[in-house]
Amino acid sequence: MTQVTIGAFYNPHLGKELAQADGIDHLAMADPPATADPWWPAIRERYTLLLHDYLGQLSEPLDERSIQRARGLAELYRTPWVAEHFQCLHTEDGRYNLNYVFPPLYTEEFLDRFVRNANALKGRLDQPLVMENIPGFFDVKASQMLEPVWLRRFFEATGVGFLLDLPHVWLEAHYHDISPRRWLVEFPLDHVVELHVAGVEHDRDLDGPWIAPAEPSDEMLDFAAYAVTRCPRARAVTFDAFSPSLTAEVLLRSVERIRGAL
Repeated sequence: MTQVTIGAFYNPHLGKELAQADGIDHLAMADPPATADPWWPAIRERYTLLLHDYLGQLSEPLDERSIQRARGLAELYRTPWVAEHFQCLHTEDGRYNLNYVFPPLYTEEFLDRFVRNANALKGRLDQPLVMENIPGFFDVKASQMLEPVWLRRFFEATGVGFLLDLPHVWLEAHYHDISPRRWLVEFPLDHVVELHVAGVEHDRDLDGPWIAPAEPSDEMLDFAAYAVTRCPRARAVTFDAFSPSLTAEVLLRSVERIRGAL
């Protein structure tokens, strides 16, 4: 396995601290920098930047404006790869918007859509494309196959990289009452380029754990250490926290603890 870099998301309200921080190899960009962000020039000069913005919903073809926006951001960040989620945000007729963490239906039809549109996007980018798994809080009866099977077929058909979100896998395992490690090995780990690690806290609405802008637990760090050993092509591990409530102390300590665990 190649040496992995350890990083975090760029949180603009922590720009001063990140511009001066040690021990961070890369930053993921969830939003474009604000024109008035005083720390952006130093951030761009200092860090490897990973494009992780919303580009579009790949169950439908991206329009030319979305493609040009993705190309522009990739050039601005000088990113080594471009990341997008497997999420579905809106219905086909555009009448309803969904939460970004709603996954596609794991059907032949949706597989064909994502493969076709991901290949089209990949062909318009100058950098490799990677795709991130979405957490499944509940099962949808319309699905025709398990998520890991659907994902493997997608990656084999497209050749794009896999951005493995470990808390998403952990949450699925928790709510299906199975071992996270047992569930993890079902995924196409040989395609993983980047891994995300995050904190998990109790959510009152779900009455159970969900992702939060908090430090990863020791259990999550152990899970990450195990996952990295199973991903021979992994190049980066990112602390996935992007929130106005995130403090510099939590971000820096989390990156340090991830580095120590790996």
